[in-house]
This record gives sequence, structure tokens and C-alpha cells, in this order.
Amino acid sequence: MKNRLLTTSLLLLAAMGMLFASCKKEYPQPPIQNLPEGTVYTIGEIIDMEPGTVFNEDASVYGIVTADEQSGNLYKAAYIQDRASGAAIQLYLNAVSGVRIGDSIRVYLKDVTFDMYHGLPQLSNFGPDGHIIILANNRPITPASTTLSDVLAGQYLAGLVRLEGVSFVEQEGTFAPSTGYGEHYIQDAFGNTAMVRTSNYANFAANPLPKGTGNLVAIASLYNTTWQLTLRSYYELEFDGIDPGGSSTPGDEQNLPYTQLFSTAFGTYMTYSVMGDDQFWKIDYSSAVMTGHEKVGEQHFYYENEDWLISSPVRLVDVDHAKAIVSYAAQYVAPFNNDVTMQVSNDYVYGTDPTEATWTELPVTYPNSNQWNFQEKEASLDAFLGQTVTVAIKFVSSASASRTFEVQSISIVEGEAGDVPMPPTPGEGEGSGTADDPYNVAAGISQQSNEPTVWVQGFIVGAVKTGVSAVNNNDEVNWGAPFDLATNVVIADDANCNEITQCIIVNLPAGKPLRTQVNLVDNPGNLGKRLAVYGKLRTYFGQAGLRDSAGTEADFVLEGGDTPTPPTPPTPGETIFSETFANGQGDFTIQDLELAGLSYVWNYMTSYHCMKANGYYQGAHATESWLVSPQIDLTNVSNATLKFDHAVAFASAEGSFFVMVSTNYAGDVTTATWTELNIGSWPEPNSSWVFEGASADMSSFVGQNVTIAFKYTSTTDVCPAWEVKNVVVE
Repeated sequence: MKNRLLTTSLLLLAAMGMLFASCKKEYPQPPIQNLPEGTVYTIGEIIDMEPGTVFNEDASVYGIVTADEQSGNLYKAAYIQDRASGAAIQLYLNAVSGVRIGDSIRVYLKDVTFDMYHGLPQLSNFGPDGHIIILANNRPITPASTTLSDVLAGQYLAGLVRLEGVSFVEQEGTFAPSTGYGEHYIQDAFGNTAMVRTSNYANFAANPLPKGTGNLVAIASLYNTTWQLTLRSYYELEFDGIDPGGSSTPGDEQNLPYTQLFSTAFGTYMTYSVMGDDQFWKIDYSSAVMTGHEKVGEQHFYYENEDWLISSPVRLVDVDHAKAIVSYAAQYVAPFNNDVTMQVSNDYVYGTDPTEATWTELPVTYPNSNQWNFQEKEASLDAFLGQTVTVAIKFVSSASASRTFEVQSISIVEGEAGDVPMPPTPGEGEGSGTADDPYNVAAGISQQSNEPTVWVQGFIVGAVKTGVSAVNNNDEVNWGAPFDLATNVVIADDANCNEITQCIIVNLPAGKPLRTQVNLVDNPGNLGKRLAVYGKLRTYFGQAGLRDSAGTEADFVLEGGDTPTPPTPPTPGETIFSETFANGQGDFTIQDLELAGLSYVWNYMTSYHCMKANGYYQGAHATESWLVSPQIDLTNVSNATLKFDHAVAFASAEGSFFVMVSTNYAGDVTTATWTELNIGSWPEPNSSWVFEGASADMSSFVGQNVTIAFKYTSTTDVCPAWEVKNVVVE
């Protein structure tokens, strides 16, 4: 039953693994038939173009990703570089991307804009249908070893560089404060200086600045005349005190601090498979990855597994406190509680079966992360001080469900557990986001990347001007009458504010009381009044926003004076089933009954993290396609409600969209019995793709196993588009 799989044996199984498509995160790739290659430009050719150039033809550029969003130091942005010439450029994306450092990608350029953003070459204005095709993984570019003087001379603009013999001018403090950006300077032996600019969302923002002289790897950026260096990782700093610690030989005793990155190999860690011969820890997407889920064609398979990721022995001596820090990401459904645990042993012999040793499970859990963003969890090792111990991650899965778990790094260091910094709050962030204690605007701005659905309040200070697609400066907002756009209002903590970066733009959904009662075109007297709104914190017009509010009278409070006490939103029940489509199609399947020559109707939208159905391609087509859920168990519940968010464009949903449920679906939608669910009114078609919440009572189906389906139809005369996300059964 037990099968020893040390790191070296992974190579022997690699060929077998290629027979299957892992259910890993399956980063969605735009449909290639919609992204023709067209004219191919090099990065250097693009940089030589006139700033403001918009690509009006099918065109592409190829490059290697040199910086991504995984550390939190970049947001909705990445850098790519030409391996041959070294020319580099920033991609300013319209959504969080799935690209990773080392990915070889093609960028589709149709309708994209090239500009020099304050001196930095940049591609922006990426559309909603995805522009990036990942061609290969783990093809990293080696940083150019250069001098600070060459960087300041502009030789490596937007490129990946390695600087040696530099030091931080400030020898105290952290990389970034809890608010805004950290701006610290490095210098070389000749007095040259450049700024190291760090976001307060970087996972190393609270780490102390390194002392002394050392080396670093960074992206060479520019803002006007100020050269800035963007760090990719704390572990690319080579200074005294930043040291993986101990021997590099697997199995040798390690000293503190002991850090292992899993970007290219297991290093001083080993793997061991106790159960499950074909699933095992592997290096993928610059991390150690384990899953018991595989996808073959359109079928999903789950397997029982018990697999260990095991450290070399480490000495916890001469310290008052010690802790283990795991940087990880996780998604999908756990087969049972504690499917991932941290284990510690003081009698394990490196290279042997871990079930033959004594292990202590540490009291720390690893919940799913947000959209594959890495997060950190700490566990105290104080109970083992003075000993030499082995630390391990134990992963288990079942024959019916499995998560995918990624480990970016494990650090065993001196210190007390529990001091991982909380997400920073810019400004004077206040409130908890509840109806009784809404976030103020500053707190709402700090939570944009988390996209929570919460209450936020502030003073109405203006509205975005008509004709503006993205707010780039204060002049694109009407801060006083007359107002010409009713789709939004801008709120701030200060009733006299006219600085958009200190504001949240609130979407006002069409046909809802929130728009009719609040918009400034029809209600200019609302300027200066306090507004509290319940909705999702996510970017709107390219700035901090609040969107996806249902817009009913229960979802907002408009007053002219004191802080309102909004009505309490309904408390969600226990979640029976959930699929956000944040990272792909999930376990939903697609059945096309009529394609009319199209390649697909339902399709995953990379940029907006949703499923989209559309029967239009160079004209309207008569189609029928079903997006079908996995089976949902309602046998042990007393009531059930389906909830989801959706948006409609181009034509009315009436007669084209249907939300269906079946109790006897067995893989073929045409042979099952289906009942249409009543979701009330459908959203009005809108070109802005504003999502609205929908719900349907499913109480008549309790006590049974059910399948839900989103049925799309179109004709040669009526061809609407439908986007769906955040599907929940409570």
C-alpha cells in the first residue's frame, strides 16, 4: 500500500503524468480561434512606436513574464521581456491575471494601447475577452547583472536586473508602512541612488530593511525622472540576515533561519507518498503542488491520497521562540476537515516512511486563498525548543473530493507565532463593513483587492463625467453641477474632497431605487449628503469602486446629516454548494445542443472571472447550450435557495435564458426532466456589464440530489449575451 516516492523518483513518473490534465488551477486561456496572431511585433518595435498608438489590427507580441502579482507588490500588472534583445514592457491589465514569472506568453494586441506612462513603456486598455495566451511555463529570464549607474542611464528600462554591492540608505524600518507605498533608496559605492518602491500589500511589506551591503534582483522602472526598483520577492535579497540557513544538502541538519523556496526544486525537502501511486507532490507554477484531482477530457476523477512534503532536520537551539511560516495558495473543495496539516516530529529519520515516526499535528489550518493569491500562516514551534525536529506538510484527499494545494515557501525562524501583519488600511480606515458599522471610504479602498461584499459609507462629492471609460485624473469627475452621467456617484470621507484617489466610485444599477433616488443628474441636491451602500468592493472606472449592489431600498441609506444605521442585510445560511468561476469553469460541464457552426457558446472569461454565453460571431446564430453543475446534495436540509450574479448585454434575456433544475440528470440534458426556476426579473441589457444578484427558491427540491443548469438559446434575430458568476446554494 505504501509507496516511497523521494524527490528523485518524480522524474520517473513525469511521462505518466503527461497522460492526464491535472485539475490544478487550470488558468483559463482565451479561445485561440478568437485571438488570431496577425502581425507580430517585437517588444522593441512597440517601444519605438508613437506613444498613444492603438493597435487597430490583429497583432501579437511574444515575451517572457519577468514579474507577476504573486508577492502583492504588483496589482493587475505584469512585466514581459524579450529574451533575445532584452527589451521589456509593462502590461497594465484590466483584471488580476494568472501569469507567473517564467511563463512564455503571446499577447494579443487588437484595441490595446501603447503608451509611455510617465516614462515607462506600457501596454494598457486590455478588453474584457482576454488577451494573453500562456504558451509554456518555467522559462525564466536570467536577471542582467549590471551596475546602478547603467540602470540610471536607462539601459534596462522595464527590464529585470541584478545589482551587486548596494546598501539601503536607511538601515532601520520596514519596506512599506501600513498605508500607501514604502519609498526607500539604495546606493552604491559611487554615491548613485535609486528608489525601491514597495506596495503595502506586498507580502514582505512589514519585513525589516536589510542592513549592510548586499545584492538584489528587481525590475528597473521609471516615474517621470525618478528611477524606481520593484522587488519581486524578499528572497531575492542577498544581504546579511536574509539567508536560507544551514546546509544545502538534503538530509543534513539545518540551522535557523531555515527557508526553502519551491520555485524550481524541492531543495532540502523530500516527498513521500503513503497512499496514491499516481498523484504526488510536484514542482509547478514556481511552487510545490499537490492535488488528488485529475481531469481527462471533460471528466473529473478524484483519488485517495496521503502525501508528505518533509523538511530536513532543523535545530531549534539557542532561541527563546521559534515558528514555521508557510506561504501557500489553495482552491477547490476539501474532502474533509484537516486535509492539509502541519506535522512535527523529533524522531523521524530523513528518507524513511513518515508513518513509522511519531508526529505532532500543529493547531493551524490552511483555508482557501483568494484567486490563487499566496498568503502566509504561522505555527509556533516553542514546544520543541532545544530539540532537532522535522517539519512536514501532510496532504490527504478522498475518492470524491480534493483540494489543490500550493506551497511557495516554508520558513523556520526565530520569533513568536501570530505576528503576520494584517492587511494594511490606507488612510484612517474605520468600520467593520457591517450594516451597523459600515466601512468608511479609506477602509473600503484598502479592501479592493479582497473584493468583499460589505457596507460602505461616505459623502457624495461628485460623479464621473459622461464619455469617460477610465478615470485617470481629477478632471474626469464632475465635482459640482451640472452633472451629466447618472450611472454613478463618487463618495469620500471628506465632504469637500476632490481627489479621486481618496474616493470610491459607486455604481448605480439601472432601474433600481439606488439609481433613481441617488444619481446627481436627477438629484443634484444629493451633493454633500452621506450615502451608505451595500455592495462589492471592486475596481470601477479604473479606480476604487463599489459595484454589484442589488440597488433595492434595503441596500442603501441616503441622509443629509448623521451617520446612518443601514438595515441589516440578510444573513447567508450554510453554504451547500459554491462555484465562483474565479479561476475557471470548475466542475461545471457544457453541453452544446446547437452550435450553428460556432466553436463554442459558453466560454470562460479570463478577465472578468465568469462564464459567458453568446451566440454571436460575425453575425447572430441559432444556438442552444447548457452550463451544467455537478450533483448537489439537498437530502439533509430543510430548505434551499440558489443565488448567483449575472449580467445581460445586447438584447433582452426574456425567452433566451433559463435557470433549470433536475432530479434525474444522468449526463445527458436531453434525457433528463427539467424544471425552470423562477428568479424574478432579469437584468436589463447594458453595455457596461453591470452584474446584478439573482435568487430562486429551491425548497420544493429538498430531500433530493439535484443538478442546476444555465440554459442559453439564441436565434438569427435575437442574440443576447449572458455572464454568470458566484453561484451558491444555501
